[in-house]
Amino acid sequence: MKIIKVLVTSFLIGGFAGCASSGITPATSPGHELRPLVAGGNQYFVLNWQAAELKGRPAVTGTLTNQYGATADRVQLLVEALDDNGNVISQKVVWLGDNIAPFDRAYFAIPVEKSPKYRVSVFAYDWRGRTGP
Repeated sequence: MKIIKVLVTSFLIGGFAGCASSGITPATSPGHELRPLVAGGNQYFVLNWQAAELKGRPAVTGTLTNQYGATADRVQLLVEALDDNGNVISQKVVWLGDNIAPFDRAYFAIPVEKSPKYRVSVFAYDWRGRTGP
């Protein structure tokens, strides 16, 4: 019984630690950067964003509009800081929070590190009640 408690506790700690690791991750070397998990997924969304400042700190703000006829769940964005040459300096995967109903939009404001350029893309999502298009 004691071993079961230890295993359950270890599993929970590992699970929470994994959930907390969605911060900024430095790009290790070219070719090892994160890429969107769903190829061609951007065709179902319209992503409008701009570099901004929130409370004196750099951020990207914008909207993500679901153009598909099903609710998008567990939507995540990939935010990348780029140098002047377009090389990835850092990456950050961010959960948008709520789901996005068909033809609706979600607003976001994401703190980022200061950088000359940024790139934002849809990283992952699921379709509620469907297997997707």
